[in-house]
Amino acid sequence: MNKLPETFEDLARFRQGMYKIFSAAFLPPVPERLGDLISGADTLEGMGLPYLAFYSEWLPWRQALNSVHDVIDVEVEYVRMFATGVAGAMSPPTESSYTADPIRGEVGEVLARLRGIYNDFRLEPTGAVADTLDHVSIELEVMSALCARESEARSNENETQTVITLKHERSFLEDHLMVWLPRFVERIAVAETVPFYATLGPALMSFIHHDLGVVRFQTKSAQVEGTIS
Repeated sequence: MNKLPETFEDLARFRQGMYKIFSAAFLPPVPERLGDLISGADTLEGMGLPYLAFYSEWLPWRQALNSVHDVIDVEVEYVRMFATGVAGAMSPPTESSYTADPIRGEVGEVLARLRGIYNDFRLEPTGAVADTLDHVSIELEVMSALCARESEARSNENETQTVITLKHERSFLEDHLMVWLPRFVERIAVAETVPFYATLGPALMSFIHHDLGVVRFQTKSAQVEGTIS
């Protein structure tokens, strides 16, 4: 199958997969994870991705992913770009690196706000970087989980939960990811890095811009109609 999602439920499931694959792409690269990324990309392209506006930015990353022959090269670059003490990385992958002044103690405030948001969303970060609440991978995984929740709510025809979840998606995009991701991606762009990461930033940013438009449209429709079908 290679066609556009036909329902909002299908769209939410597709968006869940997009956030999940981008979240995984910013984790430490290992052969198993790269294999999962290729498999996930195949699935998403079968769900209609080639017909969407951001596909032109996605395709170079997909080609770079398929062209990885030596994972060690990507591992070394991951450390240089994202993991050298985080603060000393070429492109720090954490929200607080772009929105907080560590001298004034603002990093703790950012992390405390995120912990409160995750608690409000009833979500608990897990995985390789779970202790870094503002890591790009964690924030993208949060969006993936919200999309999964939206899909389930639509499947159960739970209109109240659907609206609540859409509002959570919109607020997290507007108040967090869109606040710092553009600068994070700019840092990747100016670094001389391997194609896997050089193309990953534009692919992510293009999708996020597209998805924010989708979420804003759906939340606006909910306010006008009082419900979402």
